[in-house]
Amino acid sequence: MRRGIIAFDRIAGLLVAIVLIGAGAAALGWRYDLIPNAPDRIRIVGLTDLPSEPWWPWATAAGSVLLIVLGLTWLTRHLPHRRVGQLRLPGCDATGRLSADANAAVNAAAQIIAMAPGVRDGSGHVVLDRGQLVAELHCTLEPAADLTVVHVAAQQAAADLHRVLGREDLYHRIELRVARTDRTPTPRVG
Repeated sequence: MRRGIIAFDRIAGLLVAIVLIGAGAAALGWRYDLIPNAPDRIRIVGLTDLPSEPWWPWATAAGSVLLIVLGLTWLTRHLPHRRVGQLRLPGCDATGRLSADANAAVNAAAQIIAMAPGVRDGSGHVVLDRGQLVAELHCTLEPAADLTVVHVAAQQAAADLHRVLGREDLYHRIELRVARTDRTPTPRVG
C-alpha cells in the first residue's frame, strides 16, 4: 500500500476507535448516573422509557463493554507490525516454496559478531521499515573493545547473512552499544 493510504487508514482507525471508546464510556456513565440528568436531556420518543425496563441495566452494560472491546480491538489491529517472521528465498517455483526463519538467521549473524574479542553479546531480528526489509543486529561492546576488530567482524557477519538469505532487497543495520562496565577478564600476575 502507498503511504497516503496507510496514513488515512491509521487516522480513520484512530478516529473510529476514539468514537467507539467514547460511546462505550458514555453508555457506562449514563448507566451508573455519572452524567447528571442524562435521561432528562434526551428527547427521543420511547428512549426515555427504556431505563425503567428490567433488562436495561444489563443491556447497557453489555453494550458498553462490547463497544470498548471493539474500539480497543480496532486500535490494536491498526498498530504497525514491523517484525518479519519468514522470508521467501530465491529459487521458489511452482513445485515448492523455500523460506527461512529470518530472525534465526539474523540472530546467528549477531552471535557471530559476539564471538569477536570485546563484544559481550548480540541479537537481532528482521523488520519492515518504510517498505524495506531491514536486518537489525544489536551488539553490546566492552568499553575497551577494539573497534577495528568489531568493524571487521560486523562486515563479515553482514556479508554472510546476505549470502545465506540471498535476498537483494534485504538491507542491514548494525547497532553497537557500549556497556557501562567492563567485563573483560584481566590477566592475573602470579
